[in-house]
This record gives sequence, C-alpha cells and structure tokens, in this order.
Amino acid sequence: MTPARTFLGASRLLIGIGAWTAPDLTVRLFGMDPDRSDRFVGRLFGSREFTLAATLLAAPPALVAPVAAIGAAVDTADAIAGFGEYRRGNLSTQALILGPIGAVGFAALGVMIARQASAAEE
Repeated sequence: MTPARTFLGASRLLIGIGAWTAPDLTVRLFGMDPDRSDRFVGRLFGSREFTLAATLLAAPPALVAPVAAIGAAVDTADAIAGFGEYRRGNLSTQALILGPIGAVGFAALGVMIARQASAAEE
C-alpha cells in the first residue's frame, strides 16, 4: 500500500469516526457552529467518510484505481458545494480551509492514487 493511499484512507477514517462519534466536536473543528448544524447530517457525513476510507484501504490492487477515482469525484462535488456556500457567506475561513480546500486536496490525492494504481497494473 502506498503512503498516499494510507494517508488518504487513514485521514478519511479519522474524520468519519469523529463525525459519527462526536458530531458537535467535529463540526467545531471544521470551523462551523454546532448549534446551526444537524447531528444526523454530520453522522451521515461520517458514515460516508468511513465507507470511502474502508473501501480504499481494503481494495484489492485491481480495484484501487476505480475506488480512488470515485472518492475523488465525491471530493470534487464537496469542493464545488463548499465554495458555493462560502461565496454565500455560510462558511468561515476555517471552514473554507478544512472543507472545500481540503476536499480539493483529497480529490487531487485520489486522482494521484488512481493514476499510480492504473500505471502499476500496466
């Protein structure tokens, strides 16, 4: 397993566990107000992150590229939504950095992992 794959999977795993088990704290860490967020939606986000992490970390070599690409697509959608919310004044600078900008970083890492995995199969 490459260091990039391990880093992305472990990061997603920690975010997912945090969002599921401590949604208010995770929302605060992301720079948002827990009183204005919905714990259920936070836990949905946590479940999604946990699932993306587990599939990336457990994927056999032949499936790493498509799994990483799917994660990158999800992160791209998150970034688009997050930049829109920031433009509307709904995200703080901290939330911008850890949300949509972080999602761009995760998307780029996912694309890199997918490309490396595809090249390794050739």
